[in-house]
Amino acid sequence: MLPVTCALAQTAAQVAANPPPTPVASDLTRNCSASGGCVLTCMNQQGQAILTEQATRAVRIISLSNGNNEFRMDNGNAGVNVVLVSKDNLVCKLTGGT
Repeated sequence: MLPVTCALAQTAAQVAANPPPTPVASDLTRNCSASGGCVLTCMNQQGQAILTEQATRAVRIISLSNGNNEFRMDNGNAGVNVVLVSKDNLVCKLTGGT
């Protein structure tokens, strides 16, 4: 019976170690299909563009309460690319869409 008790204790410890999800501060969607697409450009602290992502259908912008932003770039049948951005590391600008 002792090995089973140890296994249960390890499982409980693993569950407790996982932090709860970060609460969402805001959740917005920008339509990109009517305007010919949207472009997300992210720059480093030196102002150099280091990331460019495009979306043809929509961009879902989720602002988390910890200050990070999640951009879900919807490209229709091609799928959805997710970009998670820390406000301390990158500055991003989204152009296009309504």
